[in-house]
Amino acid sequence: MTIETNRKLVLEFFTKVSDGDLEEAFALIHDDVAWWSAGGENLAFSGVLSKSAFIQSMTGMGAIFAEGLKLAPTSMVAEGDRVAVELSGHAVLKDGRNYDNLYHILLTFKDRQIIAAREYHDTLYAKIVLIDGQVSNSPV
Repeated sequence: MTIETNRKLVLEFFTKVSDGDLEEAFALIHDDVAWWSAGGENLAFSGVLSKSAFIQSMTGMGAIFAEGLKLAPTSMVAEGDRVAVELSGHAVLKDGRNYDNLYHILLTFKDRQIIAAREYHDTLYAKIVLIDGQVSNSPV
């Protein structure tokens, strides 16, 4: 695969997530994916997730977000089979509070699918808003 193909797949993946086309987004994830997300023991969706665990985590957001999570890529750097992408995320929780976080995700591709991811975001903000149910100033 070319670097440009990988960049297009990143944009396609996050567009599908943002549009709520989760089934189509999940088709871009390799069955053997290892999706790591920062957060440690404080966030249920952190650690290394298999494809099924990642899907469960993403679909579980429907229980807390009124209209899903919108992820807008703001920059990308690609090399070989990897793409590093910065994203701005926005969602409205079902109780009306805003959730705005920043993300940096390093994606690795194999056979036109995401085989590995390393996701970084403001974990304290995520815990305060999503777990503790409080209002916090956005890191955005």
